[in-house]
Amino acid sequence: MKYRDKIIAYFDACPEGFVVAANELYEKHFSKMSEAAFFKALERLANEKVIVRAAKGMYMKRPSNDSEDVLNYFFGEDNKNGMFIGGRLYKKYGITDEISQEICLYSNRIKKDTCNIGNIHVKRVDIELSYENTRVIEALEILQNYDRISGLNKHKFARFARQFSRGYSDEAAVCVLKSMKYKKSTIAFMKKILDMYKVPNSLQQFLSHASRYKIPPVQRVAR
Repeated sequence: MKYRDKIIAYFDACPEGFVVAANELYEKHFSKMSEAAFFKALERLANEKVIVRAAKGMYMKRPSNDSEDVLNYFFGEDNKNGMFIGGRLYKKYGITDEISQEICLYSNRIKKDTCNIGNIHVKRVDIELSYENTRVIEALEILQNYDRISGLNKHKFARFARQFSRGYSDEAAVCVLKSMKYKKSTIAFMKKILDMYKVPNSLQQFLSHASRYKIPPVQRVAR
């Protein structure tokens, strides 16, 4: 069997949406052929749309249903490896009714910093995406992009803020903020909401008493 056919057979045996690093694939399965020939073969197969170039140095089996299979891979089993950000996140909580054609998410299943497949844009995170961590990240993403959310419904945002406060985990928030970078004003925004609902938190450790942060006004909702 020709090496080209062996590469195709390898991807055919992979699950839908499976992504692999080219260097790792070469070292584990195709080191008997020259490295230059291997990478050229991958490039040709991608150009012929036999496989998909997911990112620089990363390839995947062409899925039968591009969006669904790709998302299933990056989200992982029981959604433990990925989470929506951007438009899909805002729509999830009803903060906006506008639907974005771009699908953005965080995933810890990629080795590169970013991965773009069609209208799907994936960013790598080096943190466990547990339920508690994911809730904190979702809130931080919404707060950080508050002024840029098109069609923002402020009343529904206020309801989201109250819901988040009621289930707030300070341990998860500290874990996320030590692992991911967010603006000080975003952290101050979250603290303002928590303080408004009298939720104990230790977010001041990430802020300066000497600084004044620009924070949008938030409506308090009773229920």
